Amino acid sequence: MAGELRPIGTRPKLVASFDPPDAGEEFRRWRNARAGLLARVPAGALRVEYGRAPRGGLFVRVRIDEGELPPGLLAGS
Repeated sequence: MAGELRPIGTRPKLVASFDPPDAGEEFRRWRNARAGLLARVPAGALRVEYGRAPRGGLFVRVRIDEGELPPGLLAGS
């Protein structure tokens, strides 16, 4: 298949997910509790995705490139 062996870069790993109704507040608490670990992640490797849930309200997803995951982040999530 064309392009099958082309490198696509690092894949982002879902490290945290928060759903309505308190997604924003839960995300802030999670981020504050892990500030030391997250400080080691390069800005370009961290993605915070916000969106509207189908039934209303905000959801938040946090993804980090696999190669930049700090040790202990997933264990303490």
